Amino acid sequence: MKQRKVANSNLSSIKKELERRLIVMRYSKITISHYMKIFGWVEDYLNGYGETNYTKEWGQRFLIEYPLQSVHSQSQFRNAQLSIRRINDILENKVFMPYSSESKSECPAHFIEIRDKYLDNLIKRGYKNNTIISRKRYVQRFLCSFPRTIQSLEELSAVILYEAFTKYEWVLDGLITARSFLSYLFESNVTKINLSVCVPSPRRPRSLPSIYSGAEVQKLLSSIDRTANLGKRDYAILLLAAHMGLRSCDIVSLSFKDINYKEKTIEIIQCKTERRLRLVMNNEVEEAIVDYIQNGRPRSESDKIFLGCRAPFTPLKASAGHTVACKHFNFAGIAVQGRRRGAHALRASYATALVTKGVPYVVVQEALGHEDPESAKYYVRIDVRRLRMCALDVPKPMGTFAVMIEPKVRQTLSSSDVEGEL
Repeated sequence: MKQRKVANSNLSSIKKELERRLIVMRYSKITISHYMKIFGWVEDYLNGYGETNYTKEWGQRFLIEYPLQSVHSQSQFRNAQLSIRRINDILENKVFMPYSSESKSECPAHFIEIRDKYLDNLIKRGYKNNTIISRKRYVQRFLCSFPRTIQSLEELSAVILYEAFTKYEWVLDGLITARSFLSYLFESNVTKINLSVCVPSPRRPRSLPSIYSGAEVQKLLSSIDRTANLGKRDYAILLLAAHMGLRSCDIVSLSFKDINYKEKTIEIIQCKTERRLRLVMNNEVEEAIVDYIQNGRPRSESDKIFLGCRAPFTPLKASAGHTVACKHFNFAGIAVQGRRRGAHALRASYATALVTKGVPYVVVQEALGHEDPESAKYYVRIDVRRLRMCALDVPKPMGTFAVMIEPKVRQTLSSSDVEGEL
């Protein structure tokens, strides 16, 4: 690929060159849009500091300081890392080379025994299989980050950990695993002090749930072409999320035995919590499911209700609900304004609507299948009307503070008197 040397590090020049290279290399429009979206985040970050020129140092600071891991998924964070590498390539006038996914880190032989004991401990504590697999991957990367001279974990110190955490890039799950593993070493008397306090703690602001009004949800559902087989399927999937608050993984896992048409109920074992959940269907949900099964579902021996639209018509993957929701949000032309567009946003909208109507938290918890009774309170943060009822009056200024603001108060009162006379 013919490359052009960027005359300077100006953001607009780099952006043009990035887009040009992606087009020349025949990246898809969707991939290019993802790159441009992340570049927009970089621009916003630098503009916040009054910077218009990009450097590698600014790129590294962006990955550390911008709330990528707390607001976005791990995959989006990895995409941001790749985008920064591409931008750095442009800055250094390098040709784009394919970046393969990070190779699996093999655990050093002398640490295998303690690694396995840590994983066994997690199993005994009831951690799920997917979590065990993730922890195994990250604890191996953690153990590989130590100098080869470290032959025993008893030799670990704050200095060694500091070098490990500053030398390599760490995703949030990796830091969580490192903290858990170091706590286990202390509890098992492998280390004399609890070194888990040395693990960096990135800020994790709890973002507000992405919710949509009843009118927006209705606009979304109305935009679906229910005359087509695919539309019948998508309509039923989105109704289950918007009217019953089911998770995407639970929706696509629905089988014929889960539905009792006589009692108009859906009874499942939830994928996430493994708890039994029993919900009553309204007429609209029941009719949508029946319409898809009778008039839109391909012939298949699978016991799963929702199938792919192309041969061999296999059951949908857990992520299909998110994909379906995003597609129809785009078709409906709903302005998301920074909100997420997946099936979980419909679930959050359903929960918020219940809380806003004054439904008790215990009932909302049961409807959503939450394990924690406090989980439903997460959605009250959107109910501004009820939050205002809890607001406290501003206390009168006292002491030194009152003396400091008194001239300003008098000035404000005088100004308001003049405006009143006018």
